[in-house]
Formats: sequence, structure tokens, C-alpha cells
Amino acid sequence: MRLPLSRLTASCAGGLTALALVAGLLLAPGVHAEPTAETLASTPVVDVPELCVGGAPTFDDVVTAAASVVRGVVGPAELAAYDHRVAEVRAALAATRVHRDGLPMRPELVGTRPAELDDPIVTYLVNGLDAVRTGRIDETMSVSQLTISDAIEVFVLATGIVKIPAKLAAGMVPTVGFFLKPVVGAAFSGTKALARAVQNSIEAGCVAPNVYPPLVLDEPVVEPVAVPQPIRDLAALVMTADGTCTPVAELTLATVVERTRAFLDSGAVDVDRVAMNDAADALQDFLAANRVAKVMLMRRADDLGPLVEALDMGPVTFLANLGADLAEGSALDTVPLAQVRVENAYDLATLSLDVASLLFSAGTSIAGFAGVAETITTPLSIVQKLVFAPTDYGAPIVRGVMQSMCAI
Repeated sequence: MRLPLSRLTASCAGGLTALALVAGLLLAPGVHAEPTAETLASTPVVDVPELCVGGAPTFDDVVTAAASVVRGVVGPAELAAYDHRVAEVRAALAATRVHRDGLPMRPELVGTRPAELDDPIVTYLVNGLDAVRTGRIDETMSVSQLTISDAIEVFVLATGIVKIPAKLAAGMVPTVGFFLKPVVGAAFSGTKALARAVQNSIEAGCVAPNVYPPLVLDEPVVEPVAVPQPIRDLAALVMTADGTCTPVAELTLATVVERTRAFLDSGAVDVDRVAMNDAADALQDFLAANRVAKVMLMRRADDLGPLVEALDMGPVTFLANLGADLAEGSALDTVPLAQVRVENAYDLATLSLDVASLLFSAGTSIAGFAGVAETITTPLSIVQKLVFAPTDYGAPIVRGVMQSMCAI
């Protein structure tokens, strides 16, 4: 008794049978009525266009692809005038120039750490500072060369900027602000994730074919940008971390002392070099001889799991770090002060401010439970949110920049 084939098995068997029949016809001798006739295999391939041009389409690609579609319904008598109008539109678009480094870029094009953080504000600042230092900020490019992915990146940056006041406003809502704030943050993060998925999908696809020739553009044009002097001074001190230098966040206190010593010893500042070197030696001895608990040198939030990274709160990061040290059996270890990194010191400072903010919130809540009128506790809570806003929203950005740039 034969068992019936399943639908999947039957379809596979049918496909294999058809393939076998075709192969037999192609391989069997004498199946052609005319032996001299050309076969598909023997037909030469000449001037075959590339079937798929990958990457995100440029603005010019979009214009020419759309114009190519419309061109198919234009009458022969109007084709010359139509092509002339298309050429005018392309020329006008090409003549419009923008400062490329004044626009946001995808984080992986800026550096490894910006790509890991995927914070559009951090990426924008890191690329902008390096562009100011190198002079790239003055170079312009044609709008025709911008891609759809670049346009989406502008939206991602706008979302990151709007996210800060939105979370701040949500956090100040009485009673439910503590729970509403992460919900609002998650909504904006979801929007960014969707934009990233759209970018990846576009770049993985093919650029639509068109009948128009490639656009020939002039060399980059330099148009100086008026950058405030404090920003130029800051940009002159840092460069994007490219793997060949140590980011500012990873410099140890001992290294900072030596870099400061080298700067003062270079003659840039008129100081007593003998006294300065004696003081630097004494400070290095102090840093090497004194130790601190290793648990105070916290790991990065993204190394402690997605939940800790999403919250990015000093106390939560500290407790997660303590749990990791307990699991490793290193909670009681100590390290010399000389090994404390700039990032560790910065984290401890923000941890202190975060704890102060939580204590202030707890005091306001206790006052409310004790019967103090909301007309008093609510304004205090709002003031507290505003006062500690730089710690909540500015500190992660500064930390990200320090992790992504090196001191020159």
C-alpha cells in the first residue's frame, strides 16, 4: 500500500521531475532539428547592464527614476522638450549645495563607539567637532548626492532632540511621572528603531533603473562656516577615536597627570618647571599608594544588559555593577587610584547627583504623605526635575562624546 505524499513532498518531487526532464532534453544528443542553430548557452552576452545597483538611492536617482517612468507615456513629439525639463530640474538640484558635515550621519560612518551607542546627538557632536578640527565643516556637496538614508538620518536626529523635552515633561507629571517617563522614552526609541529598519531595507535593495546618463558634478566647493570660537577651541583639542588613540573616557588619572606635566613642560605656560615636576611626582606617588574599592569603578551601562542601558540611572547602574562583582567574587577587591579612569570619576560624580535627586524626590513624597498641600510639593518636584535635568539628559551625551573622542 502506497502512502499519499504530503503537499510539500509532492511539490518538491514535481520540481525535481521537471528539472530532470529539462536536463534530459538539454543533454540528450540529436534533440535539435537543426544542429547548427544557436542555443542559449552559446549566445554571447554583450553590453548587459548591471541588474542590481545596491545602496540607498540618491536624490538624483529618485528624480531620474521617476522621470523615466513618466517618460514611457510621453509622446515622441514631446520627448525632446520633456528631457530638457528633466535636465533643468537635475541641474537646479545639483547646483544647490549643503555643508555635508553640518548634517547628521549614520553612526557607523563616524566611529565604532558611536555605532554601539546609536545616540544621534552623540554622533552629531562627535562628527561635528572632528569636522571643525579637520576643516571638513567648510566643504559643501550637491544636494543631488544626498541619499534617502541621509534624509531619514535627519529625522532620527530630530527624534533624539525632541525625546529630551518629551521625557522631561513626562517626568514632571504628578504621581505617574516616574512611570510615564520610561514609557515616553521607549516610544521614541521604537521610532528610531523603525527608522533604522527602513534605512537597512532601502540600502539592501536596488536602485531603480533609469534611462538618463549619470550626473557629472564639480569638485567639492569650500564655503567657510562661522563657528563660535569656544567650539573651535574645543574641537582643536579632540579627534574621533579611530582605534589608534585612547578615548578621553579611558584615560587613567596617572595618564592625565603625565599629559598635564608634558603640556606644562612644553613651555606653553610660564611655570616653575622644577616645582611643577616635583608636584607631579608627589601626585603620582599618592595615586599609586592609595587604593579604592573596585566596586566604585562601574562598568558601562551597555555592558550590564539592555534594561540597565535603557534606564541609564546612576543608582541602577551601581547596583547592577555590584551584582556583577559579587557574581565574579571581586566585590572586595581594591585598585590604586592611578588606575581610576576619567569615565569612572565622571560616573561617580553623576551617581552622587542621581542619589541627591532621588533623596529630594523621596522627601517630597514623604511631605505629601504627611499632609503637606500639593501647592507646595508639586512646585518643589517640578523645580527638582529642572535642576537635575542636566544630569539626567546631558550627562549621557557628554559621557558618549568622551567615549568616542581622543584628546590630542
